[in-house]
Amino acid sequence: QVEVLPEIVNLAREKAIQEVQKKAQMRGFRAGKVPRKIIEEKFLHELQKITIEHVVDETLLQTLQEQNIRPISRPEIEPGMWQPSGGFSYKAVFEVMPEIPTTEQDYLGLKLEKEEVKVIPEEINQELERLQQAMTQLEPLSKETPLAKGLVAILDYTGQADGKAFKDNAARDLTVELGAGGLLKEFEEGLAGARAGDAREITFNYPKDYFNKELAGKKGEFKVKIKSVRKKNVPKLDDEFAKDLGQFKTLAELRQNCEQRIAQSKEFQQRDHLFDQIIKQLVEKKKFEIPTALVMSELNHLINELARDLEAQGQDIRKLDAKEVVGRLQPNAEFRVRSFLVLNKVSELLKVEVTEAELEKKLEAVAKQAGRPVAEMKGYYEKHRLMGALKARMLHEKALENVLKTAKIKVIGFKTKEKGAKSKEKS
Repeated sequence: QVEVLPEIVNLAREKAIQEVQKKAQMRGFRAGKVPRKIIEEKFLHELQKITIEHVVDETLLQTLQEQNIRPISRPEIEPGMWQPSGGFSYKAVFEVMPEIPTTEQDYLGLKLEKEEVKVIPEEINQELERLQQAMTQLEPLSKETPLAKGLVAILDYTGQADGKAFKDNAARDLTVELGAGGLLKEFEEGLAGARAGDAREITFNYPKDYFNKELAGKKGEFKVKIKSVRKKNVPKLDDEFAKDLGQFKTLAELRQNCEQRIAQSKEFQQRDHLFDQIIKQLVEKKKFEIPTALVMSELNHLINELARDLEAQGQDIRKLDAKEVVGRLQPNAEFRVRSFLVLNKVSELLKVEVTEAELEKKLEAVAKQAGRPVAEMKGYYEKHRLMGALKARMLHEKALENVLKTAKIKVIGFKTKEKGAKSKEKS
């Protein structure tokens, strides 16, 4: 409830009269020259509406700041009565952040589980194979060489499904290895035996369960131009290969580096798993009403994510049942909001902070990963109002790290899933 003094109401009414007078048009008067008395009589309803808007603009923000209130939804204004004194009152209805009663007992000494980090030889070999593929050279073959399993074609294509073009139905300079499983079997069969310079028309039916629903069960018709046929020259895994990567002297050093990087990746995965456990436990301990505005905002975010994912698969979210989509995504939206609010509270209790230097360092890391200049990345975050969200994530991560330091962690043996290996606790 906001009580407004007559002086403020009079100033707001005066502004309203001037605004209406400027645009008022009546027969017998030039535009903007209608007398004040007539304005007050003929435009009473509009004057009251504009006066209330000015009163709210002048008083609501100041009142909220004085009472240290932070709305998280757009205030709905309920006008009150005009008072004989010339004053005015109104109600502003909005949602605020809920109070979450939290103590140290809620987040200290939590019982968590993690899997023992171990790297097996097969994982190292897979990483070495990936590096081999990255260093593989494609050697052009003669124009008479027919495309066969294990060889690579550089080609252009355009396609239709049931006689109609579809999204991403054309490509230029596409690299295709025959027999690698990157294409439908029927498409590969249509390419087999082709030579550089050949043009082929390939027809087949997409499987009914094809991942791209836009194409599933339809007749595919493609026009393909073979530009060249090449063979893969895969480098041998030896000390020379390690040296070619520029950081190692021997293959043994490279293997050790692969093992370290895989172990580090697993450690990060385990840390994220521990964070998820902490968040789940904190949310389950605290039952409180969550603001509808925050849930709706998060729900819209999830719906937009789903729409983009479906579009990438050739599907349209508008063809789905809206109630079903909302019903499926709402629990996740509510959990995310609860997680955000609880982590805010824990961050506050732990007195963790994110400095400007830390924020700058994080932006540098994000820019480096994206391959963009830091200034460009910072501008993007500021333009799209993402800086606050980035800072909140960093704050929550700090809080989770602090909670993790006090946790009692049960380490499950690497082979637990297969043989039920023993586990051990550490804190």
